[in-house]
Amino acid sequence: MRLTKTLYIIEKVKSETSNGVDEFDRPIYNDIPTKTPFFGEVEPYSTRLAEQRYGVMVEVTNRVFCFPNEKIKVKSLIEYNGLNFEVTEFTAYDNHYEVLIKKVK
Repeated sequence: MRLTKTLYIIEKVKSETSNGVDEFDRPIYNDIPTKTPFFGEVEPYSTRLAEQRYGVMVEVTNRVFCFPNEKIKVKSLIEYNGLNFEVTEFTAYDNHYEVLIKKVK
């Protein structure tokens, strides 16, 4: 499989240092967005094709082929070409994932 595009899984991770305290003197930790890169192949896709091919009724704008990645879950955020996408469905095969994503505004 030839994977030529770099995509990023966006996760929010709690910071290790507090940046203040609340009214009860408990430390406040902010969420820091982190990007984990992975390689994949992106192609345009549609809801109708997803229904015919996978038998699922989800909103889809693109399909991604990639190696198995445990961080890819339904509702995960993915960044590609400066645009944000949400994972609406994925199918795990032995050697690869087929991930259905939709563009979010």
